[in-house]
Amino acid sequence: MSSRSAQAAFEPAVSSPPRFYGLLKASTAFLATTMLIQGITAGLLLDGTENGGEIHRSTSSIVIVALVITITAAILVRRNGGPIRPLATCLVTTVLTLVQYALGENGSAAVHVPLGVALMGGATALAVQVWGQRGTG
Repeated sequence: MSSRSAQAAFEPAVSSPPRFYGLLKASTAFLATTMLIQGITAGLLLDGTENGGEIHRSTSSIVIVALVITITAAILVRRNGGPIRPLATCLVTTVLTLVQYALGENGSAAVHVPLGVALMGGATALAVQVWGQRGTG
């Protein structure tokens, strides 16, 4: 046995990421970006910018679209042998986003604002989690 074949025997096999992992990566980046936009529009609202509330409310629908795409991608990745953690994180983020939406509609800024900050952190953590691994495990 040559030293080259012996070395190859001890190297771990590199597996390719599951199907749709690229979509999951793109959708998590999109989700984190939409959450950031929500933070910016919340700043406009709190600053008293004309139509700030309408802008913030309208951009919330973009967050919902991003969440649906991300959940769909996470389900597709999981069904193709990918990790469950991104899917679980997406589901928690979705539940918290629905709570966030209800709080915003009811004018509960004391909880709405900090939850928004937490959701931004969560979306960023999800993107880092997905972009930092190869989709296996």
